[in-house]
Amino acid sequence: MNDKPSKKRASHRRLFLVGKDAPFQFVEAYKSLRTNLEFLSATSNCKTILITSSVPEEGKSNVAINLAMTLATSNKRVILVDCDMRKSAISRYLRIPRNRPGLTNVITSKDVSTLPDSLVRLKDHDITVLPVGTIPPNPAELLSTPIVERIFSALQQAYDYVIVDTPPVSVVTDAAVLSRVADGVVLVVRPGVTTIQGAQLSKKNLEAVNAHILGVVMNGYNAKKTGRKDGYSYAYSYGYYDTKQDSSDE
Repeated sequence: MNDKPSKKRASHRRLFLVGKDAPFQFVEAYKSLRTNLEFLSATSNCKTILITSSVPEEGKSNVAINLAMTLATSNKRVILVDCDMRKSAISRYLRIPRNRPGLTNVITSKDVSTLPDSLVRLKDHDITVLPVGTIPPNPAELLSTPIVERIFSALQQAYDYVIVDTPPVSVVTDAAVLSRVADGVVLVVRPGVTTIQGAQLSKKNLEAVNAHILGVVMNGYNAKKTGRKDGYSYAYSYGYYDTKQDSSDE
């Protein structure tokens, strides 16, 4: 997925949304990803999907937001859950006040009935967001508590898709901890940021906790540098693939 990187590395933290003003190839890339995930959902009930990366600056939050919005365009009930309790970007990208209650507040209350009070409905994008809430000192421990499973069970009953933004899996254990409540994981990689060793380590970390790796999204791909025609480049580089069919990183 190309989130329109500029010359400065800091631009990786900028949000570029699917929509009527977005490039055709950008929108089609997310539609292709949506089609693959809808197929998985129909055949294996894949509803709760974790989005992670190897290291920061690979654009996983951009992918999570745009995937949620693209799924919503097919008349699906979609909730985007911010589980990056260390460096949250969802609220900033979507202009949700940081003082709003969120996931951490529900967890610490130990009462799932407080969940509706933390949900934010974005009518312009037709999605619901569960922001991170108060930043805790112990994210991994908090995400390991039993109430987390009850929270996600409630979300799975209320929504068709639960898209979860998590911290980089090679940096902290949060994504691995959350894999127990997910049906699958999508790993985001970015040319010039992700190393082969980093991607391999991420895959091993996820496999170590028996996470179901659905595939990989290449973010920030520059088709112009390939010398290929746009259609060919986008078709082969913006895609989603089953890591079980790719042995290059074994």
